[in-house]
Amino acid sequence: MTLSMTNHRFPTLGKTIRYAFDVCGVLPRKRCEPDGLMEEDKKRMQKRLERLANEEGRLTENCGAAIEELGSIISATLASPKLTLWLGEVSMDLFDVYNAVIRTEGTYLTERDTVRWFCRTHAVPRLVVSVRKHLLRFNVMSEGLLTPPEADWYLPTVTDEKTTWPLEKAMHWAYAVCDTNQTNFHYPGKNTRSARPECPEQTQNLENAGSWRTGRRTPSWNSLHWNFSRSFERLASVPDAKHRREIPEKLRANVLHVLFVARLSTDICRSISDTYGPAFLSQLVSQYQQHDAWLAPEIARLQECLQGHLSTLAGRTGDTNRLWWELSEPYWKWFADRLLACAYEMQPLLARGDRTSLSEEILTSLNTKYGEYTVRRILDTQETRGEFRAPLEFFEAVFDGFELKSKPHCSDDDIDAYEADLQRSALDACLPWMVPWLRAVVRYRREDFQSAFLHAAQAFEQAKYSAGEKQYALVNLYIELAAKMDSWRSFKKGVEWANFLGIPVRWLRDDEPTEDRLRGVFELMKLARYPST
Repeated sequence: MTLSMTNHRFPTLGKTIRYAFDVCGVLPRKRCEPDGLMEEDKKRMQKRLERLANEEGRLTENCGAAIEELGSIISATLASPKLTLWLGEVSMDLFDVYNAVIRTEGTYLTERDTVRWFCRTHAVPRLVVSVRKHLLRFNVMSEGLLTPPEADWYLPTVTDEKTTWPLEKAMHWAYAVCDTNQTNFHYPGKNTRSARPECPEQTQNLENAGSWRTGRRTPSWNSLHWNFSRSFERLASVPDAKHRREIPEKLRANVLHVLFVARLSTDICRSISDTYGPAFLSQLVSQYQQHDAWLAPEIARLQECLQGHLSTLAGRTGDTNRLWWELSEPYWKWFADRLLACAYEMQPLLARGDRTSLSEEILTSLNTKYGEYTVRRILDTQETRGEFRAPLEFFEAVFDGFELKSKPHCSDDDIDAYEADLQRSALDACLPWMVPWLRAVVRYRREDFQSAFLHAAQAFEQAKYSAGEKQYALVNLYIELAAKMDSWRSFKKGVEWANFLGIPVRWLRDDEPTEDRLRGVFELMKLARYPST
């Protein structure tokens, strides 16, 4: 995902969904793909992603449909429904967190630095919990899946000398578990001294595998799946018993599962390293490992408790998977409530900005009450946020802008002076939506609706992925002016964005946004006036 170093905002939802498709590696088409989709299917999906990027139609529904389709494509290539569900739920957790942050947090950082901030403050802590949580909820351990011996094999190992990617670890393990080596796996019986003509397909498969394993490039999932599937078949059919390997179907599927996770992690981590450098990637890996270590005792206790409950229910039901789900659900609700309660209690202490206010006695009390993981996570988040703290001048500029907006007699001269202050402080790029919003309000009060709409449209587009929860009045102003300009398309676009943010639309409120209701609101807003806008 290409990230802007000049636009101060979050990446759009369309860009984020497109990135998910890219890192899953499911769109490239070269041959009869394992997911059964053809070139026309790819074009249809690309068209959907393009509409999503342009935010055409129902934004929330289109996002959900794209994610559902991605899950369906992946599930067609993986034999374990539980693993597919696990991957889907972990991904949805991250997407839900991202959506929540867009709605509430806002950003003063460039798109590039906003993603860096999101990874450190939200993505890594959420990912750690989601991975462990859904492994238990779906009882994935009952699948008996084999994995590489390294506990965190799905993470890269970053040193000063090199980065060892998860895909390299997974491929090395796959050859070992199949009791062979890379050459014999992809080209069984290969002998450079033999007069027998080489097989072009196997030669290419071996070359590709070497390139992927050494990290020179990352394959698409379709290419990786095809290569290993064909190699399994060749390995079982080679005439020479010395090189032949009969890999059971279950182990084949197991290898493909591990390769999918490893390839996905490799693609994501390489994009992080390419964008921010190996040092930042190493920082994220260390943060993940630290959070996972803090969480591990809690997961162990939960697992022991659940297994105890299951042993008392032995013989009463055969649906063990359902029991894992039902018995773990109350814990995770309590887990989330506990985190919120702890954050609420610690907030006044942390607001002082001095860690000395958290004495050992207070920390011990908090650990006893809420658990060590909960306290450590909140402290780590607080410390991480400190790395990205906005300058005081930014908050003053936001306050000044809203104060100016509230002045009944605010003029263009006032706005010009405010804009000049932003430029002198180099804050104009951080608040690109404030000045056009102010100009739209001034023109609205003059009933110059056409000019007001032009400024409101500019402010609306600039604020969508940067203003967070400060957008209520702006979004409603944009919607109303779109109606006054008889722009049905702009009106629906504003309503859809308001629905995504959870912002009530004037005259609609909690009513279902049916076509008839929207048409009614559209006509009402052509006549409505809100002097306090």
